[in-house]
Amino acid sequence: MSWFVAHTKPRCEFKAKDYFEEIGIEAYVPSIEEKKEWSDRIKKTRVPAISGYLFFELQQINYDYVNLNPFLKNVVRRFGKAAEVRNSEINAMKDCLKNYSDSFSCHNGDQVKILSGVFKNKIGLVDQIENSYLTLLVNSLKIKLSYNTTKLKVV
Repeated sequence: MSWFVAHTKPRCEFKAKDYFEEIGIEAYVPSIEEKKEWSDRIKKTRVPAISGYLFFELQQINYDYVNLNPFLKNVVRRFGKAAEVRNSEINAMKDCLKNYSDSFSCHNGDQVKILSGVFKNKIGLVDQIENSYLTLLVNSLKIKLSYNTTKLKVV
């Protein structure tokens, strides 16, 4: 059995995977759990780690069979042949993503980098931690800011 790669339609990775599994083809979408934040709630959702791609396993590539999936655009090719992925690489990806954590952990005095907004790429020192917000001292600007932890990265 060989693993092949398919390019999916936008935001259809999980639908394409489910379709393949319904017709008996093993499929894999590398995914991670992410926190999405709205004004009224925070929710954990599964999102593809590699957006727009799906891995599926077949004895040999059969385009008639693969093209039945309405959520796929095409099979990824390399040098005119369908790109194959080794089983060891799929297992390594699964192991790596199984231990993935999106948690943010820092302490007073740690340096963090601001990822978005007006102060993007500025580095500050953690002054105070409160729920999911940090108070930063940005020395280069001589100001104190309060940021949500989703917009920061520990340096």
